[in-house]
Amino acid sequence: MASNSPRVTVFMPVYNRAQRLPAAIESVLAQTFGDFELLIVDDGSDDASLEVIRSYDDPRIRLVEQKRNQGIPRTRNRGIDEARGDYLAHADSDDYVYPTRLAKQFAFLEQHAEVAAAGCWMSRMDEGGKLRRGPLVRPTDSREIRGRILFATCFKNPTMMARTDVLRQFRFREELSICSDIDLWGRISSRYPLANLPEVLMCYRAGGVSHADATTQRRMRERIARGFLEEFPFDFTESDVAAHVQLRNLSGFAPDEEFCVWADRWLLRLVDANARSGLYPEPEFTRAAAERWLLLSFRSRRIRDYKNGRRVGSSLRVVAGGWPGYLERKMGWLSGTVRRPSWPGDFKVHRQRLFKES
Repeated sequence: MASNSPRVTVFMPVYNRAQRLPAAIESVLAQTFGDFELLIVDDGSDDASLEVIRSYDDPRIRLVEQKRNQGIPRTRNRGIDEARGDYLAHADSDDYVYPTRLAKQFAFLEQHAEVAAAGCWMSRMDEGGKLRRGPLVRPTDSREIRGRILFATCFKNPTMMARTDVLRQFRFREELSICSDIDLWGRISSRYPLANLPEVLMCYRAGGVSHADATTQRRMRERIARGFLEEFPFDFTESDVAAHVQLRNLSGFAPDEEFCVWADRWLLRLVDANARSGLYPEPEFTRAAAERWLLLSFRSRRIRDYKNGRRVGSSLRVVAGGWPGYLERKMGWLSGTVRRPSWPGDFKVHRQRLFKES
């Protein structure tokens, strides 16, 4: 790195976000941390996004244009290649960055040289920019994150600040049209500690729509899951992979008895295989498996005897380990709700004007 290079590159990929861009850009420019560049890569927008970007006369902004739409994984890799900072902070073009985000993540990574990347908690807004109840809470401890990452998403990509050299080592897999971030952070977690700051430093806009059809989305998720499961010393079927993806995504899912029977056996197999392989830290991995079973049990219509006499509760010998993590996240949700920041300063007026017009 040249001596005059910024310490942090804030990378913002853009595709047809003209209406949302002003709030996103200005939230980055209002950071209390000053040693950064805002690298904006426009991915072939055909709306007024480029005009919006060029309207800002700020030397911290650096625009890279892609004449044709390349898709998000390739555009993210372009951002990694173009970054000049020691650290790269992701930021989406329709989200909002609170003023102290860069300062706090930069200070954390400077103080924890072993950690490759750090995310944070997020508040949420709807399509109109109205703040929603409750933050997005993620685990913070690196061992807990590694222990849970096979079972649940531990990061929101727009919250992440990472060491640029680590990102260049791993990169996004461009063949993954969706969920390439889940794959990336999972692979990095096998080599380096990752963390989340237990503070709301971003506001995430809900309602984004994937352009991939349902079949493609399912195949991409199964491909990622299969890659992680292949590290274990046991055989599994494609139906196991599909069911594991469902186990990771329980929202709106009503499990039947057959799925509960499979999950009971599957989770115990994973715990046993991890005990033999040491791929994931213990007891964090077993607790994460227990937590997943606990959440599944809550979603099942009832807990009753299997037809063969074995109870759905046969995993109760490990379920007790799921309670602490489950309760900790609920307490974190409440804490984040209490501490959730409001729109700061002039951005409250700007937001009201912007979203009123949308």
